[in-house]
Amino acid sequence: MNTLYVGIDVSSKSNVIYLMLPNGDKHSNFSVANSHEGSTQLVKRILSALTSHSLDTVLIGLEATSVYGDNLVYFLREDATLAPFNRKIHVLNPKQVKKFHDAYNDLPKNDYVDSFVIADCLRFGRINKEVYMGDYRYKALQNLTRARFFAVQNLVKKSSDL
Repeated sequence: MNTLYVGIDVSSKSNVIYLMLPNGDKHSNFSVANSHEGSTQLVKRILSALTSHSLDTVLIGLEATSVYGDNLVYFLREDATLAPFNRKIHVLNPKQVKKFHDAYNDLPKNDYVDSFVIADCLRFGRINKEVYMGDYRYKALQNLTRARFFAVQNLVKKSSDL
């Protein structure tokens, strides 16, 4: 397979990325801001790695971290510069990543190592199907609906306590 593996450790302020070549060798690792500008830099670095090594597939993986990675997933899914490549995005269960990390008992625990572990997990292929996230345009409506639901539940609970 002619695949670039991209492991991303997401946090509220930054994303640590590890780019792994098909044979498991390191292409690069770096950190970018968890912002639109940082996502744009990430795509440029992925595109550079794909073209410089004549790769045609990119598997991108990140650990599920509440809402910190949602915008990045939407950005990577919608970005036109990666469209010519076979692109798959996976959001991995943190428990799955931890278990895979445990196999590397000599590695420390930090963001750079975590991004390596995620990329290597993708390379071994022990992952669930590609993530499906609904249309980002409905995300705000979904959040608003959930907030209203919980507010109504709390009002009902308070009124029954009286």
